[in-house]
Amino acid sequence: MGETINHKKERETVAKWLDLKSLSLNKGNASFAYLKVLKEGLNRNSINSFIKHSNLTLKQVAKLIHVSERTLQRYSPDRSIDINSSERLIELTRLFHKGINVFNEKEKFIIWLDRPNKSLANSKPIDLIETSIGIDLVMDELLRIEHGVFS
Repeated sequence: MGETINHKKERETVAKWLDLKSLSLNKGNASFAYLKVLKEGLNRNSINSFIKHSNLTLKQVAKLIHVSERTLQRYSPDRSIDINSSERLIELTRLFHKGINVFNEKEKFIIWLDRPNKSLANSKPIDLIETSIGIDLVMDELLRIEHGVFS
């Protein structure tokens, strides 16, 4: 039961943070819901919304989703972004959702992201989340913190 609630909350965060008013993410398997979103496409408004909620800069987000800052600046609000960048944006939103829940505060999570972490080979988590593997490493570390297992 607890896992269902967590998935629902995560989907609500993804919908809110990516400005997905018209899409229903509350039904069925979360992965299928995200796949549906990817097929329909995210747009520049989703990026703007993520920036607003995450407190990251356009430059940081551009780097994390592998699009040049200049290209993002030229996108019109309703222009679709490619499926790879869209997928990264969903992954990042899910990571932020988890991190904020683990630290119980967005500001604390943002600070943690920007500090070297021994468990992550003294890397800053923000520097690792440019790749899916890096997101997995950071997510694993968040799960360890959540369960009180410190390396």
